[in-house]
Amino acid sequence: MLRSLVGSEMCIRDRYQRRVRGLSLETKMASRHVLAVWLVMGISGAEKWGHKLLSHWQMADGYMNLNHGSYGATPTIVTEARHRWYSVMEARPDYWFRYNGNNHTLYGALDEVRERVGRMINAKNASEVVFVDNASGGMNAVLRSIRLGPDDEILYLNVAYGMVKSTIKYVYHHDDRERPSESNITIPSSEAMILTAVENTLKKNPAVKLASFSHITSIPAIILPVKKLAALCKQHGVMVLIDGAHALGQIPIDVADIGADFYVANGHKWLYSPKGSAILWVTPGKQSLIHPNIISYEGQGKTEFQLEFSYVGTKDYSSFLAMADAIDFRNTVLGGDAAIMKYIHELAVQGGQLLQSVWQTEELTTPDWIGAMANVRLPDGATRCCSTLADKLFVQSNVWVPFYTWNHKCWVRVSAQVYNCLLYTSDAADEEDSVDLGGRRIIKKKKKNIKE
Repeated sequence: MLRSLVGSEMCIRDRYQRRVRGLSLETKMASRHVLAVWLVMGISGAEKWGHKLLSHWQMADGYMNLNHGSYGATPTIVTEARHRWYSVMEARPDYWFRYNGNNHTLYGALDEVRERVGRMINAKNASEVVFVDNASGGMNAVLRSIRLGPDDEILYLNVAYGMVKSTIKYVYHHDDRERPSESNITIPSSEAMILTAVENTLKKNPAVKLASFSHITSIPAIILPVKKLAALCKQHGVMVLIDGAHALGQIPIDVADIGADFYVANGHKWLYSPKGSAILWVTPGKQSLIHPNIISYEGQGKTEFQLEFSYVGTKDYSSFLAMADAIDFRNTVLGGDAAIMKYIHELAVQGGQLLQSVWQTEELTTPDWIGAMANVRLPDGATRCCSTLADKLFVQSNVWVPFYTWNHKCWVRVSAQVYNCLLYTSDAADEEDSVDLGGRRIIKKKKKNIKE
């Protein structure tokens, strides 16, 4: 496998030689190998996936998106659906915002989408789900709504997303509190070690009343044992908030099984819905505690919780409504969640293995810790330029993928998506045997009678 990958890398080298000239050796390696690895899948059953699906998206020719985890990408058909919803609003604005009862009014349409998203996360009742612009908005709504006592504390992990840390620090500063309780975990780790670290923090700080955990952390990208963490916190009488920004569409979500009190999830990252579409789930007994970041006096809903979040001022709500069209796209074009999640996970695993093989380094975790984002260490020489690699790779090769420093080493987080594939080839392939399709893939025809 290593030799076949090196063959593909050499095949691409000449094409990008002028683009990467002048970069450091480590940057050249990262550029060429990332380009070489994340191109065409050559495994059984992959025919329906990969570059053929790019026609459903709106990405520019030659652009290679390996960072679906940050901003996602919305299929054309979903974008068109959002535009249709916007036109429905503009056709009769007063009817849209003031009335209810069918899918040609804002509240009627929201209820239909709420039912579908609620089923996707296994909410016991759709009334437990409201819409927010993004996970940041949902996390802020919870963290800034909870009224803590003078000595109460909030617990979070050192791998929490920066927005979460900033919001918690804001709450503490606003209430003139001491520092929040941060629980440090190591990665790679084990479930037992993570649970022990959190339990030690809870025992040390019995005043903790709310704990926040990522379902999938951003950097490094790993799946945390949120069900076990929630159960542990419940033993200590602590409410649990799950930041599922990366989870919806990447891995299955079962809020009833997880056992948390609050769950926030983006739609734009992995569900394929437009930017500005996310959900906040709150268990019924805690809904009275939570309020939107913008307080209005209009809106409609079956519960006070729904009513407050249903209308936060005159704005375009079409991104929320197009979440149903994203679910339709997943089911009708891609074959449903199970097929999607299986493909992108296997692609992330295989891509990560190829990268660590050609770099002779390591992956951060075993495959059971990731969804569709692989974490691979770059060679040691890349550490000193880790912060500049993403920009250089983008400028030189029209590829975006994030690099980050962890444990004093440089790592890359590569997102696998249904329109991405891998390349398998032989050492003997040369430039004449390749087919270039807009920089997205290069097929290498295997030469016959090649001795391995």
